[in-house]
Amino acid sequence: MKVVELTKLLDEFVESRFIHYLTIDIEGFEYGILRELIGNGQFAKAGITICQIDAELHNPKFPNAHDSIKQLNPVRFILDFLDTPSPYIPIFNVPYLKHPHQKVSFVNIVNPECRRAFKIESYFDRK
Repeated sequence: MKVVELTKLLDEFVESRFIHYLTIDIEGFEYGILRELIGNGQFAKAGITICQIDAELHNPKFPNAHDSIKQLNPVRFILDFLDTPSPYIPIFNVPYLKHPHQKVSFVNIVNPECRRAFKIESYFDRK
């Protein structure tokens, strides 16, 4: 299977680095993708903006987990994800299927277009 860089895919086929919705379930590799969207990550520096991300976070203790996530602590990952300068906050988290995975939804609360799309201002008390 041919692999194409995300920036190249967005530039050549979508003609934008702005994505309204992304869902990822890539068998544990989603952790790496998410890390690149925040702080000094490759995708953050490339100007890729995503309004909502739904990710299936695979449990590193699952028997078929690949080596790159076996030592990962998913709770620590989420805390680190929130601690690093990030426009994303998790808004939904549930166990997924019979496996000990988690479905997590993140929303970009910094980008003005994302804020409008999710009506972020309506969640703040204006008293």
